Amino acid sequence: MSSIKDVAAKANVSIKTVSRVLSGFAGVSSKTKEKVESAMQELEFYPSAAAQSLRGRDKGIVCLITEKLTTTPDSFDIIAGIQSECEKQGKLLMIGESGGSDESFSRLVDDFRRQRAEAIIFATIYRRQVKIKQSFKKCPLILVNCFEANLSHPTILPNDYLGAYQITDELIAKKHRKIAYLTLFEDMPATQLRLDGYRKAHEAANLDVDRGLIQVGVCRDSEDEFCNLPEVLQTLLSRQEPPTAICCGNDKMAMRVYMLIRKLGFQIPESISIVGYDNYKLIAENLLPKLTTVSLPYFSMGQRAAQLAINKQQVTTPEIIEISGELVLRDSHGYATS
Repeated sequence: MSSIKDVAAKANVSIKTVSRVLSGFAGVSSKTKEKVESAMQELEFYPSAAAQSLRGRDKGIVCLITEKLTTTPDSFDIIAGIQSECEKQGKLLMIGESGGSDESFSRLVDDFRRQRAEAIIFATIYRRQVKIKQSFKKCPLILVNCFEANLSHPTILPNDYLGAYQITDELIAKKHRKIAYLTLFEDMPATQLRLDGYRKAHEAANLDVDRGLIQVGVCRDSEDEFCNLPEVLQTLLSRQEPPTAICCGNDKMAMRVYMLIRKLGFQIPESISIVGYDNYKLIAENLLPKLTTVSLPYFSMGQRAAQLAINKQQVTTPEIIEISGELVLRDSHGYATS
């Protein structure tokens, strides 16, 4: 590993001159600076981050603590959004995985503070409530896709209510009057928000909500969370007035509904419309027909979190920032047939 002494010898300058270049001292000529930087590049020399911080230089580090986000394809866009903004602003992004452990979260917070982080972002793989025990008076904390019971930190969330409203409104515009809703788990905060959007779209169209059309589409089975769907669909479709459209809690559920619906002899969208939620492109763009869905604005959420982390003056007053996804119209929905 090369040292500052090696750089000085290669550039034929003093160690003090190299140090001045590293510290951004204005009294070094551009010619000398070019010689030093060329020597550093040739020797693959990188100054110690710890040493620079001791000299008071701002390393420009933004730190991210995640819960399995790096291995969750449909949530990874949060990281991509943060990274995009950090690159644009010339900041270094450091990432640590807590795995959902409070102990690991606390350790990562301590480690990142030692690195002189400008701010710490905490992001979860789905919308849920969290409890933050540490104090973040000097190093701001930004929450992404999660929230506290009592707002203490800037919080960035998807607008689940609006997404469900938009996709239900789209089906109503296509003359559907019996729209089933297969929800995710009832204790998930997003579930109630999306149901509220579904109901509000009906209300705006002066339509009554048939509670029998709202069913839980998942179960607590570690092997197959959709194992109850055959029975649920059979119940819905054997009603005297069966649904002409089905809203699925997410795109993974919609994929299973596609298979089960076709086994029952239905065609999509000719005899029934199916829509999802998430815009998980690996699924939505490869189903036949392609799936109409609502995107989760994870990339934009990540970008906004990074902007807050970099412009720390914006995080003096905690607030909830809701970001809307996009209604993605594809071929799995059409006009009601009856």
